[in-house]
Amino acid sequence: MENGNTTDTPRRTTARRVVLTVAVVVAGTGAILGGAFATFTDTTSAGPQTISSGKVVLAVGPTNDSAIAATNIAPGDTIPREVDLNSTAATLNDATITLGISASPSSLLDTDQTNGLQVQVQTCSVAWTRVAGPPPTYSCGGTTVTVLSSTPVKTLESTPVSLTPLNSLTAGGQDYVVMTFTFPAGAPGNVALVPTLCSGTAGTTSATENLEGCSSTLTYTFTATQRVGTGK
Repeated sequence: MENGNTTDTPRRTTARRVVLTVAVVVAGTGAILGGAFATFTDTTSAGPQTISSGKVVLAVGPTNDSAIAATNIAPGDTIPREVDLNSTAATLNDATITLGISASPSSLLDTDQTNGLQVQVQTCSVAWTRVAGPPPTYSCGGTTVTVLSSTPVKTLESTPVSLTPLNSLTAGGQDYVVMTFTFPAGAPGNVALVPTLCSGTAGTTSATENLEGCSSTLTYTFTATQRVGTGK
């Protein structure tokens, strides 16, 4: 005690400060040491698993007579051509196979939906028997199936049509196909009324349309689309 005052309070305050300082140092040291230790872990693996994609393959054959021209046709004529399909190199099944047609050059033969060319598609359960022409003709020694009823070529130019049933929808399948084009018997042509060949208003009569002297070169496109997705 000095001058009636005690010195205990300052000492207690100093001691408290020391303790707090030490506590901070210890906490900091604990953080540093904790970072030096690894946590418990474990690792395992599965596999290996092989994942591979399949393939859609559609080919023409074994017979393809699509390049045999037809000239000087008249209303009422039919034009059969064998164009076989197969998916022998495919590993995936297909949901659809469609037929589309394009023309270059084009004429009323393919653009007139009513008086222009119509096409029907049939398959035979066995290879067609072909009689060499010209023109070629075919007979089926098995079962004939119509996979596309008579349809205007004009329709297939804008909207490809599904062909069904076909063996080629299944990977490894094969179809013996004959496309038969028909020039409608009522197709008009009268140069006295419409003197300009292959002209006039499509789908009308000989008074306003003349399909004489027309020429179209057709290309056929068969498109296979894979089956829908499924669990594997």
